[in-house]
Amino acid sequence: MDDDIATKRKTYAGNAALDVFEVLWRHTYFGHGLTVRQIRDELGRMHQYADPGELPTEKTVRNQLRKLAATRFLGRTIGHLDESDLDGVECADPQPGWYMDAFLSTAEMRLLADSLTLSRISLDTLDDLVGKIRELAGAAGAGIDYLGHVATYTHINGEFLSTIDQLNQAIEDGHGVTFQYRDYGPDGTLVPHASRTGAGSTYIADPYQMVYKNGRYYLICHLHGEDKLRIFVVNRITNVSTKGRTGTVPLERPAPEGFDAVNFMRHRPYPVADDPVRIRMRIRDTSMLNNVFEWFDDPHIMQSPDGKQFDVTVESPERAVFWWALQYSWDGRVTILEPDSLKRKLFDAGTRMARTYDPKSTDQSH
Repeated sequence: MDDDIATKRKTYAGNAALDVFEVLWRHTYFGHGLTVRQIRDELGRMHQYADPGELPTEKTVRNQLRKLAATRFLGRTIGHLDESDLDGVECADPQPGWYMDAFLSTAEMRLLADSLTLSRISLDTLDDLVGKIRELAGAAGAGIDYLGHVATYTHINGEFLSTIDQLNQAIEDGHGVTFQYRDYGPDGTLVPHASRTGAGSTYIADPYQMVYKNGRYYLICHLHGEDKLRIFVVNRITNVSTKGRTGTVPLERPAPEGFDAVNFMRHRPYPVADDPVRIRMRIRDTSMLNNVFEWFDDPHIMQSPDGKQFDVTVESPERAVFWWALQYSWDGRVTILEPDSLKRKLFDAGTRMARTYDPKSTDQSH
């Protein structure tokens, strides 16, 4: 019997590294380690041995730990913490012993998981993706348990992930797509898009890139037959196809070499594809600088001698700044100085609103 156990242990020793690695992944992180005995106990719980004698010895576990630490298996940092190493370590349950650095920090997990909650995906899909993030994070995954109480949007597009997959594949393979664009109807369901130009809801496009902005996922693309780029909300795109009448949809205008979608959107506080222009504005109240830097990339600021006003110059599409300025013009903290075309648009909008909301007006239905 002893010979059988010795044989099993010898066989197991050659495969123990993966099991030890899994224990470290699921139960440790920097600041919270396990002793060799605790690791051995976890191995016993993992495999439910009928005979405890089949467990690897503490010597085997210790040898595997040293090998994992030396080889950085899968690029992971594995080490040992003594009591003195825990001084100044902030974690929920500090404990000396062997540990594996978390694949994702709590901050990284939160950033990824919170972005998922802003996507219009089903509750099942949200739970599945958050679960995968937890799985990647290992023992540190408990840091996003709060997401167990997060609900999803009521109105969603069930094709959302499939749409992203197909658009991404088209971008990678370098060919065009056809898709239908939708609007939300009164009951929250997606209905065919009503274009102002009278065009239908089906488009042929060269997809350049997808990018996240202001809580939404957008597709930047070139529509066949048009000159300027267009931006579409991905969760309103349906029926994506890469097949045309004679095969794969060919590109009409490929993305420029080195096209940077992130930089493209940084210059646009709102997702409009119009070209950026030089816009100068005057703001009062230092707190308005928060709004400037949160919405615009690389604004140029000149402070007045009294320190109460700031001249701000940005590069951004007029339409985007028009919408932005309407948010902050109600109390006079923003004044557009140039270009004149933008000032005129704001004047016209203000005149219409003054007529519409005039308390003396007897008819505000228009």
